[in-house]
Amino acid sequence: MQFIDECKLCVKAGNGGNGVVSWCHEKNMPEGGPYGGDGGKGGDIIIIGDHNDSSLFNLRNKKQVIGFDGDNGMTEKASGKGGKNIYVHVPLGTTVYDSITKKVLMDILESGQKFIVCKGGRGGHGNAFFKSSFNRVPTLHERGDLGEEKTIELKIRYMADVGLIGLPNAGKSTLISQISNAKPKIANYQFTTLTPVLGMTKIKDKELVFEDVPGLIEGASSGKGLGHEFLKHIERCYALIHLISLSPEDNNDIIDAYVTIQNELKEYGKGLENKPIFLVGNKIDVDGYEDNLKILEKKLKVKIFIISAKDKINVDKLLTKIYDEYITILDELKKQLEESKKEEQKDIKVRRKDETDEKGRDIIVKKIRRGVFQVQSEYLKYWFHKIPLDTPDNNIRFNQKIQSAKTEELAKDLGAEPGDTLIICDTEFTID
Repeated sequence: MQFIDECKLCVKAGNGGNGVVSWCHEKNMPEGGPYGGDGGKGGDIIIIGDHNDSSLFNLRNKKQVIGFDGDNGMTEKASGKGGKNIYVHVPLGTTVYDSITKKVLMDILESGQKFIVCKGGRGGHGNAFFKSSFNRVPTLHERGDLGEEKTIELKIRYMADVGLIGLPNAGKSTLISQISNAKPKIANYQFTTLTPVLGMTKIKDKELVFEDVPGLIEGASSGKGLGHEFLKHIERCYALIHLISLSPEDNNDIIDAYVTIQNELKEYGKGLENKPIFLVGNKIDVDGYEDNLKILEKKLKVKIFIISAKDKINVDKLLTKIYDEYITILDELKKQLEESKKEEQKDIKVRRKDETDEKGRDIIVKKIRRGVFQVQSEYLKYWFHKIPLDTPDNNIRFNQKIQSAKTEELAKDLGAEPGDTLIICDTEFTID
């Protein structure tokens, strides 16, 4: 499978359905009156965490995600059906960015976690909605709001309590298959693992997630091979196990094998070298491992914990040691991360265009030529779409929006006179 851990999508929620103008003509209702229903809401675009996904591979060729529009309103005051929501499934650990501002919109951290990245437009009201004691036969109606639209970037940062790092053939895939329910592909050649593999293990009263990070090579921090893609998955591991093969067949120079990985962590930076790192020697089932073990312990002046992942020698003891030495650290790091994410999410607000949105009332009026003035306004642009200029009542209502925005006053400050022209959304209006 191709390694895909980031992609860009243009997402657009569904538009709201239009409200309609309709009249009651039933015999048993002699008063009749407005009978037009409201349009249905447009469908949302929702990002959802899915533990069954491990990459963004399925989205690699999808450039756009377009939501379903709401249905138009109907007679007999019947509302249109809402548009169906579209769910975009992503792996856990996916961060959603706004492609333009680069701001983090949401971190998908749990299976089933949902984030409405684009909200569907509200349905427009039909003329039955506008009936009042002042206007018993309204011809007012509205188009549905446009669905929100944006370009987003999805980037995976696989989450794990403990990441397994090391050179290819260190035995990481074998180890994670022994301690968890993960079933990675295992073979005796480099780069068997091309995507990170997650596995869960219960140790005493805790469930820990281990991650088999694909083997690093010299130059990974500078982008050699798939180095950058592999290294950035380590960023979200709370602690690391540096697994090193003690087999003479895998490493002629055991010190160089150790230093290569440590140097790549330092060169990449971003605090990787400061994470808790537990050095573990593997493949003690192979003849000649003792010589490499002695060389490594003499050089580092520490006692190396040794295992055979293949034969599961000392593997249970390794898990117990990780629990005893690192569980307090892991819990504290998790708590700090959760608190920092909560602070980040406080600033995330979803704005909707609305007639009460004062920011949208910013008006720019420019004199194009004598007697003609160009108007730029998100507020009026919204209402120009919202109010079809196809009935007398709707024309009156839109003119009220123009007046409430004090557009004519701004134009008169530039020398406009009654009878001059205002151009709003490429449509001409006459100044009173």
